[in-house]
Amino acid sequence: MASDPALILGRILSWLVIYWWLWLFVVLLFIASQVWKAYIQQYFRKITSTWMLLELRFPREITRSPRAMEQVFATVHAIKNSAADQEERWWDGEVPLWFSFEAVSFGGELHFYLFIPAIRRNHIEAALYANYPDIELTEVADDYIHRLPPDAKKLYEAGYRIFGNELIFVKKSMYPIRTYIDLEAPAEEKEVDPMASLIETLSRIKPQEHLWFQLLVRPKVDDFITAFAQEGEAEIEYIKGKSRSTIDPKTGLTIFATPSPSETEAMKAVDRKIAKPAFDVIVRYMYIAPKDIFVQSIGRRGILSAMNQYATQNFNMFKHNVWVWTLAKIWYAPFIFPLQRAKGRRWSLYDRYRKREMWPDSYMEALLKWRPFHWGFKPWFRSNVVLNTEELATIYHPPTMLVLTGPLLKRVEARRVGPPAGLPIYGEEGEELPGLKDDE
Repeated sequence: MASDPALILGRILSWLVIYWWLWLFVVLLFIASQVWKAYIQQYFRKITSTWMLLELRFPREITRSPRAMEQVFATVHAIKNSAADQEERWWDGEVPLWFSFEAVSFGGELHFYLFIPAIRRNHIEAALYANYPDIELTEVADDYIHRLPPDAKKLYEAGYRIFGNELIFVKKSMYPIRTYIDLEAPAEEKEVDPMASLIETLSRIKPQEHLWFQLLVRPKVDDFITAFAQEGEAEIEYIKGKSRSTIDPKTGLTIFATPSPSETEAMKAVDRKIAKPAFDVIVRYMYIAPKDIFVQSIGRRGILSAMNQYATQNFNMFKHNVWVWTLAKIWYAPFIFPLQRAKGRRWSLYDRYRKREMWPDSYMEALLKWRPFHWGFKPWFRSNVVLNTEELATIYHPPTMLVLTGPLLKRVEARRVGPPAGLPIYGEEGEELPGLKDDE
């Protein structure tokens, strides 16, 4: 009788009913802990960490390839931070900080910006001046996002319309896009600048239109680096055919499939990607214009077509995240409340762009930020984009002399001799950001 499964199950159920208050307490304690964690992490991002906007201005001729910018992104990855213990995780709320690399156009006038944690300014400046001695970095007192109303509702009331989205990958994140290394040519006249298409797209809009491009990058830290590399190695093993092996019924021996030439190239590409420092990335953009000149196709196809010059059919390419974009119709899942869904998405995306927000780090944080008719807190709504330093440098770098920007891009008229003398790299003596500790 004691081993009767029905009797055991009945005793367990009766025990749960009798002590229901204990289980309720455990559940409420767990919820409270997650709410606290979400709050303290948000406090760390907004209060403990101060942010600043820098504008990048370039000389008339930049001869350095995107390889120099790859070194800058390597520095960005090297200065990553994370919570080292339970106190920093649960009391300080420390989370990895991120950086926003932005290219924006105000009626065809191009500007390049960096939105960074203030404590990292010296590191970023040192890395940029070391690789691009002639550029100029200036702090921007008035953020360009203040040129337009503070929320989507007021923006529409002012007579504007929006199309925005976040691009994601077609395939798994360990498959790379085409990079500047693939575009390099032995003959100088055959070389191209990978940013030429994006710059051309930004410069082609009308005077009253706005086109904002935002590349949010957060270094992968600790176990996440290992996990991404392990995912890549597992994919390589799969391509090799080990997971598709068969057993010979006569001999009992394992027979492995031989990779094709395209599979061999894929293995090399994946191995090359996971060999370099990786970042979680959000590719976000906004197209904003008065409703009488608003052209949805500029927002829907312009940035995507510019980004897909890096596409490769065998490896990876970008596509629209239809769960995030500001377009909602009755024909698109979940097939209900299309007008309300579109309004909620506009509000959410415009707000996230202005705040330079990464996706939430937890389900609780996503739930606390939830808005009616914008069901954007499930994991498949998040970006699956992981890029390494080589890919990031391909997408975002100072435009070379191969790009004819003309009067559309503000230039540094005088050649800079070198970076400012005595530029502090590690901050002034005694300078410290409370609760922020670097990885060791």
